[in-house]
Amino acid sequence: MNAFRIAVLALAGLGFLGFGLWFLVDPIGPLAAIGITATGAPAATEFRAFYGGLEVGLGALMLVAAAKPDWRSAGLWLVIATNGGIAAGRLIGVALDGVWVPFFTYALVWEVGFAALAAAGLLAGKRPSR
Repeated sequence: MNAFRIAVLALAGLGFLGFGLWFLVDPIGPLAAIGITATGAPAATEFRAFYGGLEVGLGALMLVAAAKPDWRSAGLWLVIATNGGIAAGRLIGVALDGVWVPFFTYALVWEVGFAALAAAGLLAGKRPSR
């Protein structure tokens, strides 16, 4: 079960890290690819900070949690909170704004999927060993 928990943390961490690094390098491009337009240095700086810096920090923390046995449960809770929160926000936005683009499907599969995998890792960690 430890291997499963480590894999969930590592993969979720790498996902956040990769996405964050992409935004640090090209803060406007990834959003433009799904139809979100923003221009100017203030927008680039804000995207670098929030989508770049925050996601790099979250990804790094998840990777550290994968490497430290005492941190794994807290790391899995972090995966649930971040991915679950993003999925909930996305679904609320879809309901309120009445818009759906294909990217939302892929994003929700990732977000709900990782939240569920992390929850499974937490539940399996509570089972007594044989």
